[in-house]
Amino acid sequence: MNKAHWNTVVCAGAIPNKMISEWIDDSYELIVKSLPAKKRNELK
Repeated sequence: MNKAHWNTVVCAGAIPNKMISEWIDDSYELIVKSLPAKKRNELK
């Protein structure tokens, strides 16, 4: 995988779990939106 757009978050408990979950969900949605319709439908 191309790691050029990866982010690393080192939080050591300073960032609430809810916020981290929201970041993960947002990242997932960005990737899913960029997929062709056929691939998106396979995820459902």
